[in-house]
Amino acid sequence: MNLLVVEDNPRDMQGLLNLLHGWEEQNQPLGIRAESCITADTMQAFQGYDAVLLDIETPGIDGMAFARRLRACNSRIDIIFVTCHTDLVMDGFSVHAAGFLPKPVEQKQLWETLDFLAKRSISRRADACVTFKRGTACDRYYYDDILYIEARLHNIVVVTPQTRQKYNLSLTQALENLPQPPFVRCHRSYIVNTTKVTAVEKDALLLAGGGKTPTTPTYSTAIQRALLALKA
Repeated sequence: MNLLVVEDNPRDMQGLLNLLHGWEEQNQPLGIRAESCITADTMQAFQGYDAVLLDIETPGIDGMAFARRLRACNSRIDIIFVTCHTDLVMDGFSVHAAGFLPKPVEQKQLWETLDFLAKRSISRRADACVTFKRGTACDRYYYDDILYIEARLHNIVVVTPQTRQKYNLSLTQALENLPQPPFVRCHRSYIVNTTKVTAVEKDALLLAGGGKTPTTPTYSTAIQRALLALKA
């Protein structure tokens, strides 16, 4: 399980890390990244994490604002707030927080939270997903979240309802990492997730949420077969 920890107080951070390492010794290894503040790099790398332990009061972008941006782009990550301000609990519902840990964090509460997150992580990893590398970061996408993938020069752009992210891959390389169907080429520059297709037009595929991709006759047979397979 990959865990992002954001805490600006060095003593509180060390206390959290000690408790996390203690849980690791009795359970399973954790991929832990510790940050004292929220940076642009932190914002860009969130997709590689299963959960975040987040201090609400942090320098730069405050924890609640970060959580809102995080939730808008990643509907699956578990957000656990670490705070001494219990009056902010209601605000956590707006970002569907998985829990709150009051400061000072106690071992029993944190370990019970980690037990819960670990079980949920195993369940979610059973869902089909694909990982694309971006520099030193790895972004994981559940198949159901991807609308389409577009070729841009020597790169691809993965498009979901919330995000557009570029990767240094060819369209062919991307398709090799995806199940076919439901993912098929619909144009020389596009791969479409056929589970998102709501209508087929002469030169375009209409997608859930109002988007669309171009298509050409060259790929019509593959598209038809993929759509029929969904009904089987």
